[in-house]
Amino acid sequence: MEQKNVVGIIAEYNPFHNGHAYHLRQAARLSGAQAVVVVLSSNFVQRGEPSFQDKWSRAEGALSGGADLVLELPVPYSCHNAGVFARGAVEILACTGVVTHLSFGMEGEIPRLESILDILLHEPLPFKEKLKSSLESGMSFVESRALAVDSLVPGAKKSLSTPNNNLALAYLLEIAKKNAPLEPLPVKRIGTSFHSLEGGVFASASAIRLQVRSGRLEEARKAIPGDNFRLILRDLSAGRCVLDESRVMAAYRILMARSSLEELSRVAEMAEGLESRLKRAARQAEDLQDFISRCTTRRYPRGRICRHLVHALIGLDHWTNRAFQRLGPPCIRVLGANGKGRSLLKEMRSTASLPLLGRCDESKHDRIASLMEIERKATEIWETFVSGTRFDAEKKAVPILVP
Repeated sequence: MEQKNVVGIIAEYNPFHNGHAYHLRQAARLSGAQAVVVVLSSNFVQRGEPSFQDKWSRAEGALSGGADLVLELPVPYSCHNAGVFARGAVEILACTGVVTHLSFGMEGEIPRLESILDILLHEPLPFKEKLKSSLESGMSFVESRALAVDSLVPGAKKSLSTPNNNLALAYLLEIAKKNAPLEPLPVKRIGTSFHSLEGGVFASASAIRLQVRSGRLEEARKAIPGDNFRLILRDLSAGRCVLDESRVMAAYRILMARSSLEELSRVAEMAEGLESRLKRAARQAEDLQDFISRCTTRRYPRGRICRHLVHALIGLDHWTNRAFQRLGPPCIRVLGANGKGRSLLKEMRSTASLPLLGRCDESKHDRIASLMEIERKATEIWETFVSGTRFDAEKKAVPILVP
């Protein structure tokens, strides 16, 4: 029987833009895939922020943009460092039993990629020593790791310094560690860089969010496919976009005021002493950006600070966090599907190695119930950041189904 190729993509679509549409087309073409499966971040994203639109709107946008089936990357993985983010998403794709390829964006080729992967997989003594000395000098883990690899593969640091390449490497490492049956399929990123605020047809998601929040909708329209732009207009009209950072800052001020240092010390991955910095900065900061800036150092970069704050907000403690990392996702949750995606789901009933869920269900066995409780809390918190709040949104939501 001829192999049926199905390409997987790990994404946030925050929001979906022309660069994402290009990647979807290229991934399907290069893999010869009959279907596209997207693993989509939950309502808090990898950089440690509430998503601009909720996960169901972004799933609808993914389906409009060319995806056939959209699965959720739960918040304990979606709002985490690149390694944990990749670990959860790769495992979900591998456990479907139908996905054959994993496509991801890269800034360009990484020279001596196999050597870099071998170092990160086996961590030889010179790598460990350099990593340790860099961490002890006050550098972040990402910077320290890049320097440690560079000491063995000169020139590697430059290739590993961009967010897309860093994530690509994390995906490749997870495929290798798990021996996952996923063929890697990199696609060269086009347009502006990941965090660029430059406008244009291939503006980044960061630039688009800034444009929409500042009322420059015609600028944003240039970078977003028509159907997806209409979804944004719909959500703006309904008060369903996160526009006001002061709401987020208010939540963090309340959190820091009511939490003791001991309580904050139990938050997932919280480093010793960082809780004091967070509480002090919350009292002194003028706004959200000032708060984050006051907390950020070379050792604790912005993304890590933001993720700590989200973990504290949703109550993700160290033990629960490590349990999810160690055991992996306990289920595959469907956010949306078209006709082709529904056919895939029928096939997955016999191929998937994890239970399939369509709704938030806290009545399942312990690990699924624990995950669903976290998702419900995360969504309830996300709903406080928008004006068009939907009460009990997580419990009432069903997958987005389109023809």
